Amino acid sequence: MHPFEALADPVRRRLVEVLASGEHTSGQLADAVGREFRISRTAVSKHLRLLRDARLVDVRAEEKWRWYRLDRSGLESLEDTVADLRAKYETAIGWDAEENCLRDSLAAWARGPAVPFKGPGRPSRRGHRGRRSVFPEIPSPDDAPPWQHPLGISRDAP
Repeated sequence: MHPFEALADPVRRRLVEVLASGEHTSGQLADAVGREFRISRTAVSKHLRLLRDARLVDVRAEEKWRWYRLDRSGLESLEDTVADLRAKYETAIGWDAEENCLRDSLAAWARGPAVPFKGPGRPSRRGHRGRRSVFPEIPSPDDAPPWQHPLGISRDAP
């Protein structure tokens, strides 16, 4: 799970804030955060599991308690993600003083692709959307001669 997805929920952000102060048991977290957000212990437990799956928190068992703490590697991955965003932001659209030109990362896209397409990587096919198929006409039983029925039923049969 992406670290931003894990922190998208306010309950999970609050859990991370509480855990920044140190280790806490799941019961302590459930009481504090559960009261604040008016959610059950089960809901807090599910949020803790998502944070653990995202590797933002670590858990250790001691007798009958589970102790949660922030995971250093999870925080580093979050910092790396923010650093990547910052690098993309700093090299984004704008005037490049070194090259004396306007740099636009979407300029090639604005000119349009060389081959028109619908969706990623698929060439366009004109005239195929909403195309009608031609169905053969089925003759009406009233139009058939009296000796022949379109379904093979004889009209003269008793």
